[in-house]
Amino acid sequence: MPKFDLITPGWKRSDLETETLRVFDICDGCRRCFNLCPSFTTLLNRIDDHESDVSKLTSQDFTQVEQECYYCKLCFNHCPYSPPHQYDLDFPRLMAAWKKQRTAEGGATWRDKFLIQTDLIGKIGSLTAPLTNWALRTPWVRGLVERVAGVHQSRQVLPFQSETFSQWWERRQPAAKPSTPKGKVAFFPSCLVTFQVTDVGKATMQILEKNGIEVVVPPNQQCCGMPRFDLGDTEGMQRVAEEQCQQFLPYVDQGYDIVIPAPSCSLMFKREYPYLKPSPEMTRLAERTFDVCEYLIRLKKENTLSLDFPQNPGRVAYQIPCHLRDQNIGFKSKELMELTGAKVH
Repeated sequence: MPKFDLITPGWKRSDLETETLRVFDICDGCRRCFNLCPSFTTLLNRIDDHESDVSKLTSQDFTQVEQECYYCKLCFNHCPYSPPHQYDLDFPRLMAAWKKQRTAEGGATWRDKFLIQTDLIGKIGSLTAPLTNWALRTPWVRGLVERVAGVHQSRQVLPFQSETFSQWWERRQPAAKPSTPKGKVAFFPSCLVTFQVTDVGKATMQILEKNGIEVVVPPNQQCCGMPRFDLGDTEGMQRVAEEQCQQFLPYVDQGYDIVIPAPSCSLMFKREYPYLKPSPEMTRLAERTFDVCEYLIRLKKENTLSLDFPQNPGRVAYQIPCHLRDQNIGFKSKELMELTGAKVH
């Protein structure tokens, strides 16, 4: 049987089941990821129930393990058998294949299909920001949303902004271009920054410009496509990857780096796009993409980062995002905070 792969066309459920049993058998013998997430707790408990005979796992077992995976990718870097090991084990993409299979069999709900439309949700949320934000903090409305859409009423949702980051950028007085820029950046703000935490985008602009970086924000940007992993929508992600490459590669050709403040989005540009649509152009795009803290630490190493921090933040409790860990760039965000004098825990 040829190597099973999420994006290989023509695979069938039987191929997926065969690959899944191979992977689950390896996981049973290793168990290094036993405490990483609910998927592994369920998987290993079910395997124990069947005395390590993975062939006795049921379709319901497969479904539960898949639905408890949210593509954090912690297991991929934790796994001793991930590529280039001969076992070639990629648990997150295997789970994405099961999500793709479930969707093909009609198992995706209208809620699942709606929640991946982050651009649409963001636009609606911003257009109706006062009403939407009132609804998000009103218990009886959240209770109704939970019953109708299955979104738990205790799930915290960041408020929407009436003025999006893109609108702010367009009306903002352009900063004077430095006569000799220390670098050039094409900024990808992400859906989260565009519609909700616009202050993160504004602060990033201020920091880059303070450090003599020429910044552009390409117009008409769209979601990076990461939410589509929830449905295994490889075709949709491949389309997004191609469109992002078409939009940003001309900037790369002009000497711009792509800087992104959201780890899930930078992961898509760096890791997922070259996998989904492998090409020399996509590789170039990935190589010139940086997490914002990674980019600023690079300026520090080049002795071009301004270090005149007026305040010491003191003690900071910091959780490293899962999708930042998967980029294998070290602890750049922690290093950056420590430059300000902060003590980071």
